[in-house]
Amino acid sequence: MFSIKLLSRSTSTFISKINFRALFTTRNYSKSVLSSPESPPMLKILSAELETSKRNLFNKFLIDYALDNQATTSFTTLLEQLNSNANLQLPYILPYEHVGRKNVTANPDLARGIITIAHVLPSTDKVVVASGFAVFDGGLIVTCAHPFYQAARHLSSSELDQKAQSIVITHEGELIRVATVESHLVVSDLVLLRLQEGRKITSLAVDPYPAPVSTPVLSYDFVTVSLSPISCPTISYSWKPAEVLFYKGRCGQEVATGTYDELSSMMCSHLPSDGSSGGPIVNKETKSVVGIVRGNELSYATRKRIGFATPSECLFEAFKLPGMPDGLE
Repeated sequence: MFSIKLLSRSTSTFISKINFRALFTTRNYSKSVLSSPESPPMLKILSAELETSKRNLFNKFLIDYALDNQATTSFTTLLEQLNSNANLQLPYILPYEHVGRKNVTANPDLARGIITIAHVLPSTDKVVVASGFAVFDGGLIVTCAHPFYQAARHLSSSELDQKAQSIVITHEGELIRVATVESHLVVSDLVLLRLQEGRKITSLAVDPYPAPVSTPVLSYDFVTVSLSPISCPTISYSWKPAEVLFYKGRCGQEVATGTYDELSSMMCSHLPSDGSSGGPIVNKETKSVVGIVRGNELSYATRKRIGFATPSECLFEAFKLPGMPDGLE
């Protein structure tokens, strides 16, 4: 129902470097939708969809909120923008902050810039959650694209009404609706969202350089979102220590940093939790974002599951390069 336009790019240099051990894997995306009964077992989707309104107070809270407060931009419109703004470069320069920030030295300092995004579908009593974080001026939210499409599977064309909407939940418990999809990096599974009414939250530093193998990192791990006694949303989360294992190219072959290889996926030792898609992976020392959580995959060679993420350097494709003149194609 919603098509995706892929930009063609050369992959001829990949063929001679294919690592067959890396190819024999199966991936689970760290998203928040129950797998359908007909899903093949080896491709089973991780489950973290919020319960139906009769069994989960927070789910009911969000559905009632969506019914009582019609969004300026509906979920249907956001889906359309995923296609129309595919691979769109924004007219901004994202700062290079590989050394981090002096005022961000501890894990709690990061929480103000991290959000939970809820795709609320009142007509089907569903709420699909994912994670994300603010960049640039704090008005842009980075998250994954695949939870949008997972949520869309719950709706038929006749049910895509104006009541379905996407809502950002801050760690302070504030609800902010999504205004637009500014850009959708199709191959990287990333989207940049603009918050409604020009709202902004604390942004995180983003590292443009890929973290070398064995770099100690901290992976954001979503636990749950619930209602406090005063009906204020509360996000439970943790930071999981891990390390960078290796990188993969677009064809699944193992690639190396410091070369001309295209780094499409960063493999991490931590398995992300359900609902963590779009959350940041930060360098343990600098606290700069080095990856964006996507899911986990099983390697038949090692018979172990490892996490995979989009390297943060891919995010810079949605922004202007420093020093490049306006209008340059």
